[in-house]
Amino acid sequence: MPANFAFSRLLAYSLLLIMTAVISAEVAVADLPRVPFERQQFRRPVAIAQLDASTAVVANRCGTLSVIDLDQWQVAAEYQIGGQLTNLAVTNGLLLVTDAEHSRLSLIRISRQNAQVVSELPVPTHPVTVQVAPDGTFCTVASKWARKLTFVTLGDKLAISATVDLGFCPGEQLHVPSRTSMLVADAFTGRLAVVNTTTHDVEAVHEFGAHNIRGLAISNDGQSLLISHQILNDAALPRRSDIVWGVMINNLLRTAKLDSVLEGQSGAIYGGQSINVGYAGQGAGDPDTLFVDQSGQAVIALAGVNEVLIGKPGSRAFQRIGVGIRPIDLLPLSEGRFVVVNELSDSLTLIDMTKDAASASATEAQTANAAKPTVKTVTVTAKTVTATTAAATTAAAKSDDSSPQGDGEYDEAEAYTRKYGDQSVYDAAASTYRSSYLETDVFTSSLSLGPMPELGPAERGEQLFFSARLSHASWFSCHSCHVEGHSNGGRSDTFGDDTEGAPKRVLSLLGVGETGPWGWNGKKPTLPKQIHQSATSTMRGPGISDSAASDLAAFLTTLKPPPPFEPAVTPADRTQISDGRRLFESLSCTECHSGTTLTSADAYDVGLVDERGLRQFNPPSLRGVGYREKLFHDKRADSLGEVFTKFEHQLARQLSATELSALLRYLRSL
Repeated sequence: MPANFAFSRLLAYSLLLIMTAVISAEVAVADLPRVPFERQQFRRPVAIAQLDASTAVVANRCGTLSVIDLDQWQVAAEYQIGGQLTNLAVTNGLLLVTDAEHSRLSLIRISRQNAQVVSELPVPTHPVTVQVAPDGTFCTVASKWARKLTFVTLGDKLAISATVDLGFCPGEQLHVPSRTSMLVADAFTGRLAVVNTTTHDVEAVHEFGAHNIRGLAISNDGQSLLISHQILNDAALPRRSDIVWGVMINNLLRTAKLDSVLEGQSGAIYGGQSINVGYAGQGAGDPDTLFVDQSGQAVIALAGVNEVLIGKPGSRAFQRIGVGIRPIDLLPLSEGRFVVVNELSDSLTLIDMTKDAASASATEAQTANAAKPTVKTVTVTAKTVTATTAAATTAAAKSDDSSPQGDGEYDEAEAYTRKYGDQSVYDAAASTYRSSYLETDVFTSSLSLGPMPELGPAERGEQLFFSARLSHASWFSCHSCHVEGHSNGGRSDTFGDDTEGAPKRVLSLLGVGETGPWGWNGKKPTLPKQIHQSATSTMRGPGISDSAASDLAAFLTTLKPPPPFEPAVTPADRTQISDGRRLFESLSCTECHSGTTLTSADAYDVGLVDERGLRQFNPPSLRGVGYREKLFHDKRADSLGEVFTKFEHQLARQLSATELSALLRYLRSL
């Protein structure tokens, strides 16, 4: 080949690379598409962050970002980024956004005029939260299904500096100022990890009897950790008496000494207060995110009852303010003013506890003239309740002869007054509460993020799934046990198997639309029938109509199975998984766990007897079985390995070490 020809080809190839790089760079910083205000869609906001003094940004589950003008209280712009957005944070005037659908972290420059993606970074499967470190040099991304925490160096280009295997599915996280430690909560069960942000080691994991940890905050003096969560009592029965006093499921604000938690001291989580955020006449289903305001008050979103709760933990006197449907994020603006993100009504609520009537009227007039979108300003009276410790409530329910017994009807207001007397400011006759915040009313202003289509069956069902109003006195929702459609990892005596005193493991509902029949005994041939059973015998609420049960079933069928727990990554892995699958088939495991759903329609004698003598159970699907840490109907197996070693489940012969390893590897690949 002539030298000049070779040189020409080299030059042409170099020019092509340069042009490709230029084009790629142009694509990377191209403006994100702007969404017209009039577009109808379900936005489903999930998180909010303040960009500057007068601007906030909302991440919507549908893949858009809404820019909010806080001064005018209106949507200034909306941009399409795509995917399923789960969280966002601000760093140096730029936006960090997590996308669960594409498992990516995006760095975005955004304003009311335009938005561009500055950098994108693949992260482990299904990122759900992102937080910027106090020094601003890095952020951390919690990836739920990958069970990992990723450290990302911040700059013009995002880069992973470390990845930590947590051993559980993470959700909420909290960086501790002036410390080299951070906290990461289990998304489903009651675990809280302490991670060193310098060495990237997991220094401690606190396990406590909790689930659905949705809020982490630090007190203003830096001494206490505040946690919002729920507790499921597997010894309780789903009778109204156990539900109404929080004995079955309790909704709590817990405080603990921060230093003790960070140092990994045994029992550190139990060292503080455990405060009920609901009471007998009015439950507080699904406490969610929280923050501590400048005066030391805790502000908690009560996602299941569409309210926000405010009060000082030490005083145990809380106010409750009505907001939109499923409040799940909060943005403090100034003392007594904050924004609430209402996921299932596609709206924000501005709460102002400092305005007088004149300024409120001016605001109402101003917002009424705003061109878009819809704003509604109302005046409400805050409700104040006196909270009690969880131990005191449980003890009272069990010891006081005046507590409700059995399933008979009773006057909840009268029962509450009889039990707590003058400690309460509940007015049974007027059904109102006295405001304790500066003895003033509370002003709220609702902002729609844009027009929504008419709700379909699945959308109506989603609202039902997350509503604690389905349960007696609003103590819990479907989500309380089946967290985000999965499981809280506990056991519950739901009466669903027609027995009492034999609690069963809470099953995941991910992929449940494909795995009928339903119930541990497999007696419910359709999802609506199972839903009626749960609403009647477990939740003990006002009941559910046939159409509502069908709507809820429509939502459940949209829940996809979790991704494979440990997919093959090497040729050796694939070989071992294949060996394990063949062994699974040769041992006749497919007689019960067959097909693509790895279950079947019949009930089988599995050789395990529950507390009421039942030994026939419908096999749960094995999809995602690696995510389950305790197995069988009552969680008697501490691990997947124990199923075959300690209990020799349905084995006709003992397995060799090689066979057991292959079988477990196959099951973990599902």
